[in-house]
Amino acid sequence: MLGRFIAIGLVLTTATVSVSEAREIAGMWSASISDTRPGKLSFSLRYSRNDNSGSFGDLSDFEGLTSTQIESKTRVPVEFELRREAGSIHFEGLFKNGEGVGEFVYTPNEDFPRVLRSLGVEFAPKAGERDRELFQLALFDVSSAFIRSMQAIGYDESLEKYVEFRIFGVDPDYVRDMATVGFQGLTASKLVETRIHGATPEYIRTMRASGEDLSLDQYIESRIFDVTPEFADEMRAAGYPNLKRDRLVEFRIHGVTPEFVESIRKLGYRNVPAEQLVAMRIHGVTPEFIREVEAAGYHRVPIEKLVQMRIFDIDPKMVKALDDAAD
Repeated sequence: MLGRFIAIGLVLTTATVSVSEAREIAGMWSASISDTRPGKLSFSLRYSRNDNSGSFGDLSDFEGLTSTQIESKTRVPVEFELRREAGSIHFEGLFKNGEGVGEFVYTPNEDFPRVLRSLGVEFAPKAGERDRELFQLALFDVSSAFIRSMQAIGYDESLEKYVEFRIFGVDPDYVRDMATVGFQGLTASKLVETRIHGATPEYIRTMRASGEDLSLDQYIESRIFDVTPEFADEMRAAGYPNLKRDRLVEFRIHGVTPEFVESIRKLGYRNVPAEQLVAMRIHGVTPEFIREVEAAGYHRVPIEKLVQMRIFDIDPKMVKALDDAAD
């Protein structure tokens, strides 16, 4: 009899754990036609107080949803699904003028962890996080086909890295395109880094066409600070031709722009050396400060003196007062 009660207790305990592990993932969704990616639907999902996810998807990925419904001038009810290998997300709600809202429920593919293990990819979520992690894999379309395609070109990575690949758009085509501009055999992390900062093959080709043949890290740095051929052309038009990339990076970091050059030119400071422009921005020698100096009676003060005044926090009004007192 005692053994029977113990057996029943074990069954009840197991059932309780299974219910906890299989806690339903459901919540609210919102979506809109992407302004920057034609044919893409930008959507966000909120499924708890602190959990939000966002992604893009091709309109064709959403079964049961049409462009007519999305662009309807009147509010229309919708019901559609996003079917992925890691599970399906069922949506219900409303669309009007390209924007929609509603509720969703995620149903995991219970067999997908086994598929991952067959590919040599470890799937070891924390207790109670199994379905949540499967949900993320479904949301970003981390499929067995995608994993195989990356493994086939030498990227045998962790599951987390495959998720990063999907989030930032690293796929075999991108890897091959990077190789065409001379950067083959990149690590997974470096590929993701180029995507995050926009140091893409297109950007590299544009920079090389303007005469900048750099290392990959230099291309990444240039992209971080938005050093483009267009910016170089703007500075050339402002009177600074043939600036080296490192100087253009300095200009971007410290805010030396064509507008800044023009503003101090109007105050009589023409053909200021590039290094002095940087020093002015670093130490706060602004057009406003120069006008304060002029208002105190000091005109055309050399740039290096203006920089020293800023370094030593010299107030033009105080200097003027001391001069008047001396007189």
